[in-house]
Amino acid sequence: MTSLLTQQDARIYLDGQLVVLKIGTVELKMDHTTAIKLSTWLRIKGKAAKSIAGDTSTHWSVIGNLTAVEAGNPPWD
Repeated sequence: MTSLLTQQDARIYLDGQLVVLKIGTVELKMDHTTAIKLSTWLRIKGKAAKSIAGDTSTHWSVIGNLTAVEAGNPPWD
């Protein structure tokens, strides 16, 4: 039987030149190359899991805020 993780608060932020992934109370710090590699692995495996589950829908996620960018702020705030 497969067990899913309990939902935790998750954040991603920068600490200088490091990318920090915080899940619950655990922080993983990594350089930009490792962060990009991890995001690619998650995306590929996520797409495979979606396909195995029979979900053929397309879905676009908003990862930036155009209004914030137009106001001169970062898109993720």
